[in-house]
Amino acid sequence: MTRSKISPPIPVTLIAGFLGAGKTTLLNHILSGDHGVRAAVLVNDFGSINIDAKLIVGVEGDTVNLANGCVCCTIRDDLIGACLGLLGRPERPEHLFVELSGVSDPVPVLNTFLETQLVHAFSFSSILSVVDAEQLPRLEGEMSRLARGQIGVADVVVLNKTDLVSADELARVKQLVQLVTPGSRIIEAVQGRIPLELVFEGGREAPQPRPEEDHHGERAHDHVFTTWSWKSDRALSLPKLRSALEQLPESVYRCKGVVQIEEMPLNRYVLQMVGKRYHFEETGRWDDEVPRSEIVLIGGRSGIAPDELQSAFDACIGTGDESQSPVLRLVRKLAPELLGTSQIERQDHGLS
Repeated sequence: MTRSKISPPIPVTLIAGFLGAGKTTLLNHILSGDHGVRAAVLVNDFGSINIDAKLIVGVEGDTVNLANGCVCCTIRDDLIGACLGLLGRPERPEHLFVELSGVSDPVPVLNTFLETQLVHAFSFSSILSVVDAEQLPRLEGEMSRLARGQIGVADVVVLNKTDLVSADELARVKQLVQLVTPGSRIIEAVQGRIPLELVFEGGREAPQPRPEEDHHGERAHDHVFTTWSWKSDRALSLPKLRSALEQLPESVYRCKGVVQIEEMPLNRYVLQMVGKRYHFEETGRWDDEVPRSEIVLIGGRSGIAPDELQSAFDACIGTGDESQSPVLRLVRKLAPELLGTSQIERQDHGLS
């Protein structure tokens, strides 16, 4: 009689951080690394369109979307179900990464792995909290409180976007982080690039369940933040889109999406915007994927006007009329194969 082999628990790493800090960029850096670990990814996004899941690379078939809610409260049961589903796959993952939404508190998610039926199948490794070095000192009120809470439970703090601040500003933000979490390691990074051994070595000590805040009281983040999404199967005019982004109200803190640009219709572009700083990044051709634009905005509940946003982004749809774009008309005529090969310069547009 042979005994069935008992599989070891799967290590879990939480990737936390406030809106726009660079969590998906960090995760893509990890997944693209030369570590030989078979990874699975759970991606939670606050909006109804899970933009972040669309941007994950290198994990074929092992990315699970958890959208339209916050994994730390409203879709906690979905997290448990998704994790149990991973156990039944022919090839069990060797490491699980959970990317939390920018408004998530990591503590309830940590407790989910320590206090539910997941405790025997998963072993908690660490919490990586990603911090936007430029934006953290500018956060106020509930935004600041939430960001500091995400930092305070971290084993490793990834101080990201250090290229956007001066040496003095970097020193001040490091001091701020150290005040919030004195015992955590702080790693400076640009574009989320950190040594991979920090990811797989685990936390400082065996974690214990921690007290949770009441996410359904007056200070619940779902009473503070709201999300709005927009879709179109028509290409967008780049000048019009830039104009719309630059005129977004101050209450919109985060904007992200995947867009088709009329001037370069064969290429797939990712839009990233935090505060008033935005950029576009080309991520390859559409190929077999149906071109479409999907954009998500996150901001203060009292400052989002859906009808005004709908009108603003509807106005970004291109005309499809070559007479309105002499350059596009000339390229189509002389070198149509070049359409889609030109890149929008990857440049941060910071507005004062």
